Amino acid sequence: MPLTVQMLLERGEHGLELAAEGSPGAVDRAVTWALISELPDPSPYLEGGELVLTTGSRLALGEAASREYVDRLVAGGAVALGFGASSFYQNVPRPLVEAAGEAGLPLLAVPATTRFAALSRLVAGHLSDERQRELNYAVSAQRDLTRASLSPYSARAIAERLAKAVRGWTLLLDAAGGFRAGMPAARMHVARVRIELPRLRDRANSASLSMTIAGESVVVLPLAVRGRVQGFLVVGRSTPLTAAEQAIVTTAVSLLCAELHSARGVLDSERQHRLAVFKAAVAGDVGLATAIGEALDTDFPEGDLRVAILGVPSGHERELLEHAEGDHGLRSLRALVAEWERGRVVVLMPPAEGDTRTLEALLRRIPLARGAVSDPTPPGELAAAWEQVRSVFTSSRGGAGVLTCAGDVATSGLMRFLDNDEVRGWARALLEPVTDKTGAAKIDLRHTLRTFLAHNGQSDASANALGIHRHTLRYRMGKVAEALGREVDDPAVRAELWIALQLDDQL
Repeated sequence: MPLTVQMLLERGEHGLELAAEGSPGAVDRAVTWALISELPDPSPYLEGGELVLTTGSRLALGEAASREYVDRLVAGGAVALGFGASSFYQNVPRPLVEAAGEAGLPLLAVPATTRFAALSRLVAGHLSDERQRELNYAVSAQRDLTRASLSPYSARAIAERLAKAVRGWTLLLDAAGGFRAGMPAARMHVARVRIELPRLRDRANSASLSMTIAGESVVVLPLAVRGRVQGFLVVGRSTPLTAAEQAIVTTAVSLLCAELHSARGVLDSERQHRLAVFKAAVAGDVGLATAIGEALDTDFPEGDLRVAILGVPSGHERELLEHAEGDHGLRSLRALVAEWERGRVVVLMPPAEGDTRTLEALLRRIPLARGAVSDPTPPGELAAAWEQVRSVFTSSRGGAGVLTCAGDVATSGLMRFLDNDEVRGWARALLEPVTDKTGAAKIDLRHTLRTFLAHNGQSDASANALGIHRHTLRYRMGKVAEALGREVDDPAVRAELWIALQLDDQL
């Protein structure tokens, strides 16, 4: 317990008396040191919390001088003034008593039989004992925190022990600001603390953040592992933490970071296990994949499966992996999620209603993410499905949030890869000479061309489809060739015209 002015008064052996009480509660302030000084202005030597002892030997204690002297002490942070009776002043001068009372500074009358050195030793001894008690308490609290770190639920145990040690409340939050552990009464502060987290989240080496919440002093400390903030420790109470309590909190931060590091190591091992199972499956050995999964306690989905690959550009790799691993929809499907390479996540999942929508929703949550997924595939054909999905993902230029179905690409063929403004412009320009935009032409050359090409250039079949004589068809195709300036009997020209028609018809 800190030494207060009231405690000094209660020690009768020194004969101290209260000459001026000061402001309400002033005698309960803690004394940090005893300063003996006869200077008219000792304030340059004050740091705050001192008991100033003087005989007034160098003071002219009239009303004005007494006010100036007391005001200097108050401004310097002194908590009390001890005035010793001596040959200079046998009693405390009345102007000094009045000045101290007006300024709210406790004034102690020290009898001539009490040496200032004795009071100085008393204060120093109490402070030394108090520091030793704080040290012992800190060591004991740190020992308790270390024991808590060995429990099965170490993070929760550390947070609870810390709250008791600092006589306050604690919160343990994850990297996103979600509640992990802490005192139930402290949950009401989570939303308020979360507002301030962006100031710390990207500064792994930053110091603590201090704030006031509901009149309480609160400190937020980042928990960093491998240079990345993985969580936050929040400590709050009605008064600021002492130096010993700050040391206890520092120990808690170290233990919590160690717990997160250990959990990260376990997570890295689990990721390696899932990748091993995936590689065996897409290599075509489902039996081996199942055996590895059983040995490593890693689930391998049974029955027909979809295989998917999801990717993001540089800077979003960790976000993609963590979102995929934590996705509720994929977990409910008991999907196998693994990191194939940096920025590429692979998924094996059983087909179910809404399964591809789950992947699409995941992609939309991550900037610039895209993916490709196979049709439901028998386990024995996973190797071929995986090669198809990788090929589609590599060659497809789908936009952000787009999930490409490999089966659709296989059936849509070349046209899917020609869907861009430049190619569509080429198609429009190529077909413009045979396109009747006004509807005034008697012959629809474009329709004639499309029918002719659709029937592989066979005159009889094309004429029958158009309901005209084959000589009429030959006449019209002559007009088409003339308008286009191309020989429509050339297979290469026919291929270009057919592609152009397909693209232009999609507009």
